[in-house]
Amino acid sequence: MRCIRDTRGWCFAAVALTGAMVAAPAFGQGVSVSGVAKEFLRTVTAAVEADGRGGMAVGVFVAGNRVLAAGVGSADHEGAVPVTAEHVFRIGSITKPVTAMAMLRLVHLGRARFGDPVRTHVPELDRVTNPFAWAPGPTIFQLGTMTGGLAREPENLATWLVGAPEEWTAVAFRALAETSFEYEPGTRYQYSNIGYAVLGAAVERVAGEPFVDHARDNLVAPLGMDSTAFFPVPGIEDRIAEGVTVKDDGSLDAGTPAREHAGRGYKVPNGALYSTVEDLGVFLRFLIGTEGEPFDAVIPARVRQNNLTKAFAAGDLASGYGFGFMARRLDDAAGEPFTAYGHGGGVAGYRAAAWIEPETDAAVVLLRNVGGDGLNLSEMSMAALAEVVAALR
Repeated sequence: MRCIRDTRGWCFAAVALTGAMVAAPAFGQGVSVSGVAKEFLRTVTAAVEADGRGGMAVGVFVAGNRVLAAGVGSADHEGAVPVTAEHVFRIGSITKPVTAMAMLRLVHLGRARFGDPVRTHVPELDRVTNPFAWAPGPTIFQLGTMTGGLAREPENLATWLVGAPEEWTAVAFRALAETSFEYEPGTRYQYSNIGYAVLGAAVERVAGEPFVDHARDNLVAPLGMDSTAFFPVPGIEDRIAEGVTVKDDGSLDAGTPAREHAGRGYKVPNGALYSTVEDLGVFLRFLIGTEGEPFDAVIPARVRQNNLTKAFAAGDLASGYGFGFMARRLDDAAGEPFTAYGHGGGVAGYRAAAWIEPETDAAVVLLRNVGGDGLNLSEMSMAALAEVVAALR
């Protein structure tokens, strides 16, 4: 019998359940993580059935053990292929933590510094309209923490959303001429997609090789994330769930999500990745500084744990943004406070949310192949995480 320890050091039995529910820690007084996961799956199923479009993959993990990995709804437009945990989804902005960790590794290796002015590595940043020319920066650290002052997007955004993955830097550098600084670097939080594209370009320049290759070979592959990639590749392309966007008039757009599989212009380091619930469960543990292999071979635990302390308020004191992660201060189901770390994401036809609580090592992941349906995946996943955390405490 395997032992899973909670934050008090108590040992609980890991029992094998049927279907997608496996390795679930059992608890006294009728409370169990497996019970929470089953109820969460019912909630997700009801939401997908009520919407009547597409599907969702859901994962619940504790200490790296899979409690739930399942799919509901359909992975295709005809409703003939049911979603499974093995289906691959676009994860949008959850790409940003991967980009940040690629840079964190280079900083750890001494090849770059948090305080480096970004233009040292990416002089093309001087193309940006800058009313704060007297101010230093932005630095690598400021870009990674969304305090670099750059606008969220360049002007004429649609122009910069076209182009194959290998062309993304050229598209991004052209887009910088239609980008501006909205705030003086280092003075406040400002979410910026184009800022993370520049951070990805800095990774590329520091590493001396294409960003996609570097992130794949030095981060994604060593972590064993075999179903994660920046564009459809053999091994995952036949498992990609078909995406669709619900337009404002209620009609469906399947063309844009299908077309964007060929490339999303400059949005590679900030929103190109594909992944699965299992792979994201692994990445979340890496992100929060979990010790052991394969994590420590990529970036030592102490470096990742220290990175988790670097978060800044994002408009209110209940949420923040760190170097490659979002943070939310929440209450668990018993009313006790905890902090969730992770990220949400959305691109045409897809949305995603992945959150983890370090003390209990509990994580929840949701992946959806429908955009614009009104479901808030981050709120759904964090509500489930609050239940799991309460059960583990």
